[in-house]
Amino acid sequence: MEILTQHLQAMADAVDFPLMDRWLEDHVDVPIVATAFYLFLVHVVRDSYMKGRPAYHLRGLNIMWNLFLSFFSFVGAYYCVPRLYEIVTAPVISGLEPSSLRYVANMTAAMRRNIVIPDDFREGVDAVGVRGSLDTSLCVYKDDVYRRNISGLLCLAFMFSKIPEMFDTAFLVFQKKPVIFLHWYHHVTVMLYCWHAWISPTSSGLWFVCMNFSVHAIMYFYYFIAACGYGKLVRPFAPLITFLQIAQMVVGSAIAVYVYYMDQFGDGCDCRSSNAKLALMMYISYFVLFSQFFRNRYIKKKPKPSVPSTISSAAPSLSADKKTQ
Repeated sequence: MEILTQHLQAMADAVDFPLMDRWLEDHVDVPIVATAFYLFLVHVVRDSYMKGRPAYHLRGLNIMWNLFLSFFSFVGAYYCVPRLYEIVTAPVISGLEPSSLRYVANMTAAMRRNIVIPDDFREGVDAVGVRGSLDTSLCVYKDDVYRRNISGLLCLAFMFSKIPEMFDTAFLVFQKKPVIFLHWYHHVTVMLYCWHAWISPTSSGLWFVCMNFSVHAIMYFYYFIAACGYGKLVRPFAPLITFLQIAQMVVGSAIAVYVYYMDQFGDGCDCRSSNAKLALMMYISYFVLFSQFFRNRYIKKKPKPSVPSTISSAAPSLSADKKTQ
């Protein structure tokens, strides 16, 4: 991993993050256009173009796609989760720019309640530290907390990845597999939310990134194994993956409630209330839909079919589980 770390650090050093922030703010049309093309794929290409046509054989591409996404998610979790752990537990968080920590009076309320002030501190000369805590990880927004260096590079890649991840649906459409509401609704909403979260002060964003990377690393590896022809071998793990997705929605909802409460009624939180409300609505809707899916797929008893059916799928038991935030 040392070689990978060196390459990622070199890439992070080459990225002009402030420029990227401005570019994303100036190009909010990109996710809207991506949504339009995506819905065209789901509701026009699937129902019109593919109707009456034979399914494409995309197994090889599907195998490589799932392996790539699993590896990408694993790398993201490998570097981002330790950073989140530091932000939650460290006596003083590392990697923060000292020049921005010298003027306590100009800090937000969330930052002030989590700073560590040296005994000989002089305003404008010495820098304070920021302690790690759960409140810091949820309410303190500062660019170099998680939007710079390797973690920032991977968070940026995470945000952009939500557009190419829509190829998940293309594989289903061109192989004539079912595309249920949960599948395409999740793709659209998570992509739009991630773009909005990046251009907004989102103090809790690293939590969402780490949860998603971690679940996706497992989920896409499952699909890789299944696409290789070992679906029956890994099928017992399908309920566990869906359970992890539901757990992610529970934690995400709790985070959104905490952030919104602290911003509106508590001691302050470095976020936009609109983003916190969007996160809450998104996670609650996911919780309902994934719970319903779990119940219908793994708990509710189904009558045995009179004629055996076969499922031609790269991921036989989770064709609709394929989405987490």
